[in-house]
Amino acid sequence: MKLPELKEKLKSKYIVRVVAGVLTIALVGTGIGATAVFAEKDSTAVTAEADSTTGSSKDADDIADKLMDSVSLKDNDADKDESVYLISDANGNVNKTIVVDHLKNKDKKDTLEDASNLTDIENVKGKEKFTQSGDKLTWQAGGKDIYYQGTATEEPPVTQKVTYYLDGKEIAPEDLAGKSGKVKIRFDYTNTTSYTETVNGEKQTVSVPFAAVTGLVLGDGFENIEVTNGKAEVSDSSSVVLGYALPGLKDSLGIKDKDLDGDVNIPEYVEMTADVENFSMPAAMTFVVNASDYVSTDGIDTSDLDDMINDLKDASTQLQDGSKTLAEGTDTLADGLSTLQSKLGTFASGVGTLQSGLKTYTDGVSTLSGGLNTLGNSTGALVSGADKLNSGAGQLASGSATLKDGLKSYTDGANGLAKGASDLDAGIGTLAEKSGTLVDGATKLNDGAADLATGAKALSDGMDKLNTGIQDVNAGAADLASGADQLKAGADKLNVSVNGAVDENGNKISGDVVETLSTDMKVQIQTMLDSKFNNNEVIKQLLPLLKVDKITVDNVSTVTEVVAKKTDLGTIIGVENYNNLLIGLYQMQGAVTLYTQFSSELPSNEQIKALKEGVSSLSTGINSIESGSNALAAGTKQLADSAPALKNGAIALKNGTSNLKDGTDSLVNSIPTLTGGIKQLKDGSSQLSAGAAKLTSNNDTLNAGATALNAGASQLSAGTQSLMNSVPTLTSGIKQLVDGSNTLVANNAQLNSGASQLADGTNQIVSGVDQLTTGSKTLSEGAHTLADGMVQFNEEGINKILDAYNGDLKPFTDKLQAVIDAGEEYQTYSAIADGQTGSVKFIYKLASIDAKADSDK
Repeated sequence: MKLPELKEKLKSKYIVRVVAGVLTIALVGTGIGATAVFAEKDSTAVTAEADSTTGSSKDADDIADKLMDSVSLKDNDADKDESVYLISDANGNVNKTIVVDHLKNKDKKDTLEDASNLTDIENVKGKEKFTQSGDKLTWQAGGKDIYYQGTATEEPPVTQKVTYYLDGKEIAPEDLAGKSGKVKIRFDYTNTTSYTETVNGEKQTVSVPFAAVTGLVLGDGFENIEVTNGKAEVSDSSSVVLGYALPGLKDSLGIKDKDLDGDVNIPEYVEMTADVENFSMPAAMTFVVNASDYVSTDGIDTSDLDDMINDLKDASTQLQDGSKTLAEGTDTLADGLSTLQSKLGTFASGVGTLQSGLKTYTDGVSTLSGGLNTLGNSTGALVSGADKLNSGAGQLASGSATLKDGLKSYTDGANGLAKGASDLDAGIGTLAEKSGTLVDGATKLNDGAADLATGAKALSDGMDKLNTGIQDVNAGAADLASGADQLKAGADKLNVSVNGAVDENGNKISGDVVETLSTDMKVQIQTMLDSKFNNNEVIKQLLPLLKVDKITVDNVSTVTEVVAKKTDLGTIIGVENYNNLLIGLYQMQGAVTLYTQFSSELPSNEQIKALKEGVSSLSTGINSIESGSNALAAGTKQLADSAPALKNGAIALKNGTSNLKDGTDSLVNSIPTLTGGIKQLKDGSSQLSAGAAKLTSNNDTLNAGATALNAGASQLSAGTQSLMNSVPTLTSGIKQLVDGSNTLVANNAQLNSGASQLADGTNQIVSGVDQLTTGSKTLSEGAHTLADGMVQFNEEGINKILDAYNGDLKPFTDKLQAVIDAGEEYQTYSAIADGQTGSVKFIYKLASIDAKADSDK
């Protein structure tokens, strides 16, 4: 391929095809979303207008479906989506323009700001209201999207002219209705937009890259349909024509028709021809969209292509250098092949050794596989053993903890034992020291036992007499209780008398009363003493002192002192009764003293008052005597009931003291043996104390060892548990080893077969190397020829391709970027608020041509 041809291919076929073809098919084909609002049935005004113009809403839906099938809709993210409906006649002249705007409330705002130059604005999908100030609109959105429409008079950015031909002659559309013949319909599009962009540092005028797609619904009589810049779809029910154009794009890019080859075209019109019988066209419409809305706005990146050109340049240089290296390498190859040829004998011998070694290897693999299978079959025992080991380690850890606690108790006990042994040794030492005292005490004990035996016999004899005395005391206690009752009655009478002798202030009332009191007191005391104490053998010796005519303070005091000193009387009548009797005597002593004072002189008021208090004390004392005498009677009765037991006890005591005397005699005789045992006990306790001290000397070591043992047992238990946890992995690994060894065994035959084939192939290699040696010489000659040719190819081909790329393609991509930039600037047909983004589509609805309606006219 010569340089001019290569340059032409780069400029037209590759560059223009990529730009024009991709822009035409991809940009137009990816995104016509104009029917989104048009399909809204709530937009009643637009739908009605369209129906009145096209004459058939079904045909409009059919063509919309066809157009939707031919392109791929793509949603945009603009804040304002605008659809412009241009109601036209059959020639494309616009009669009315209706604009439908969709304001997207992405943030659910209560109000939306907008700008519009439309008139007759109304909400078509809600009841939200707006206020207007000039071109500024404020909608009360309430968080919702807003759909509204209005009318406009501005010229659209793209106009279309529709021309009709019948049999090669232009004809008006209304005249064409119902005609038959060769029909041609041509759509010419004009892009009226103009933007100034900077391209390669220069100001250039470009147009917005609009794409137009036209759809026609034809009547039933169309045949042999041909479409320029489009296609036809024919079915039994209807025929639909789809065409497309990119008006103004070739001028913006600076491309001429001659720059394009037959495979690529940038169309600016659509043309349809057909053989027609009874012409009719129920519906026709054109979609016009801004192609830049459907391409990336990141700019055209030619860095990859630049990298490819640089790689091409580097590769050509490397190829040139490589061809030279190849020539040099072929020379080395030829030399190496000669060496290889001379070494093939050694190689063949090595292959034989390999074959023999593989046989040994496969035999070893079979043996290994057998052993691994045995190991695999033993995994059950391994798991069981690991489980037992883990269980035993757990028991060891538990036992070591118990041992640790036991040793602590042992060492504490050993310390206590050592202290006890030490104390025992000291005590036995004291015992040994006191053994002499023990001997003396035993002798004295023996003597005392003899005396005790004698006393016990006397006690037994005395118990008979005591029993008789107890009976007398029992009778006297009963009499005493009765006398106490009488004494109490007299005291009560005395108390009444004394209370009658003084008034409430303690003043004396009558001397007769006092005399009566002293007489009554004498009688009461004498009666009690005569009747109660006379029959008591223990106390009757005191009665002469208690006769009425001899009762004095001194005599009563003497009796009281005798009773107080005779404490053994409490053993006979009971301690409580004895105490009550003594208290009564003391109170009687006070009463006698008071009586003496009454007998000697007439008492004064103070004495009468004291008498009153004394009588009260006398009454209290007599109450105590009464209580004591009653208790004395009960006690003496109990004592009498217990006398036989006391007699039996005295006999037992006598027998016991006799036995005690025999025991003390034996004790005295055993003292020499006891003192010898005490000495042995002292020696043993000393040894025990020394042993206990030695025993405790290792306590710390034992405790430390038990702690260490417990820690080690715990680690062992954790290790065996880890081992147990790893057993599944181990058994799985063993299974993998078994499976792998079985696989190796399965491949043994193939390895041995391969070794045999290798041996056979070696012989072939020897033969092939001979042929390769001859071919390497031819290759060396060709490599030198290639090296010379690559120098010429690099100079005459690659370098000129680089010049063509830098001169044509890069400036073209800058123009294409300028066109896309112009498209980005065009965002609305009506108006748009500051800071908002927009997207706009144009839908041209042409009037239908109805053959029947025309014939009716």
